[in-house]
Amino acid sequence: MATGPTVNRPLTKTFCEKCKQAFTPKDAMQIYQEKYYHPACFCCSNCGNTLAGKPFYPKPNNQFQCENCNLSLAPNCCICNQKIQSGTTAKRYKERHFHSECFRCCKCNAVIPDGHNFVDMLDGRFQCLTCSKHITGTYQGKEHAPQLENSMGEVTAVQCDQAGRIPLCDKCTRPVTSDEEAFKHDTRYYHLECARCNRCRKKLFRIPCRKLGSALVCHTCS
Repeated sequence: MATGPTVNRPLTKTFCEKCKQAFTPKDAMQIYQEKYYHPACFCCSNCGNTLAGKPFYPKPNNQFQCENCNLSLAPNCCICNQKIQSGTTAKRYKERHFHSECFRCCKCNAVIPDGHNFVDMLDGRFQCLTCSKHITGTYQGKEHAPQLENSMGEVTAVQCDQAGRIPLCDKCTRPVTSDEEAFKHDTRYYHLECARCNRCRKKLFRIPCRKLGSALVCHTCS
């Protein structure tokens, strides 16, 4: 979440980033990441309220959301039923959203890490593979695993989800903002500097790689 931008009036003629109109000497001015806005133009893309001097969330395509709209549009965790706020680590499975800390084995209560195999109990519960080995008889669960085949990632613009949430880098867990290019592998985003083989540290641009647990590994090291 960012805070309201500060005013630093330039000496040269300047145009509003949104309405493209030139500023006059009497116009109030807001600045965010070296881009200038009229206070009325610097507004929430959902409710239209001005964000001048208020906390806000940057979104793709030069849009912003106020704190209230960002919270109301955030998905609910299917376990705790609390909102998954921007900047919170989360996972998605079968169109359902979970806090990473809520996605746990129903038997031992251990968190099931991103990219790790797990068993879907088909009743809304999940088990880690260690616990599922003790299940016998009429068990009808289904095992799920991350994609293990080598595939090419791509350098691409960031795409937010249906709620307008900016993705987190799968390596460092910091937000991958819309004003920078990112490396995308399968459905995961990475900062360009984070898109390295976890073993040889080689950059993974145009190199086949695969995800092993929470790490990316190039085809040579996998």
